[in-house]
Amino acid sequence: MKTITVAHQKGGVGKTTLALNLAYCFADSATVAVTDTDLQGSINSLGKLVTGIDLVSPEAVLAKSLTDYDLLVIDTPPYLTNRLQELFELSDYVLVPVKPGVLDAMAVRATIALLNESMKKRPGLKAGIVLNMVMPRTSLTTEVKEVLQEYDLPLLGTMIHQRVSFARSPLTAGVFESDDEKAKDEIQSLATDILNQLR
Repeated sequence: MKTITVAHQKGGVGKTTLALNLAYCFADSATVAVTDTDLQGSINSLGKLVTGIDLVSPEAVLAKSLTDYDLLVIDTPPYLTNRLQELFELSDYVLVPVKPGVLDAMAVRATIALLNESMKKRPGLKAGIVLNMVMPRTSLTTEVKEVLQEYDLPLLGTMIHQRVSFARSPLTAGVFESDDEKAKDEIQSLATDILNQLR
């Protein structure tokens, strides 16, 4: 089983939406589980709205008792916790979403520092930064890219744009049940970026 964790200690960067849509994307060809380690339980509260993927408890993940899945996607809380490093060390890949704002780009430092510590303990751990909730045609995106490229994590080529279909996706079993082809293409491209790093 491969494990992808979506993490950034700052709230409002779209972690849960990305975690869900990646899970739905991979579920087309794999058995996928999702766990929500945020005390707010955003994903768990969706209940029967989640179809085609299984919701599992953080306790089952930490106990390493999951055996029936090809992929586990972990959504993390919008703050740093002691558990975050433990989750990183259980992961094969950590995706760090960042909104295209200067403060958002600078705030990612604490998450990257924790991630680097985990990488020392788990040398095979891969990670990448994805620009999320991008507004079209703004020079700020270019400026934020320059800031992010100074970090020692790869900035993925795919950008996820701000779209109504993403905002609705927790209620609609992901963007793959919508008619927004651009949103589907972006998530599929992101999934491909991750798989290419894992190979």
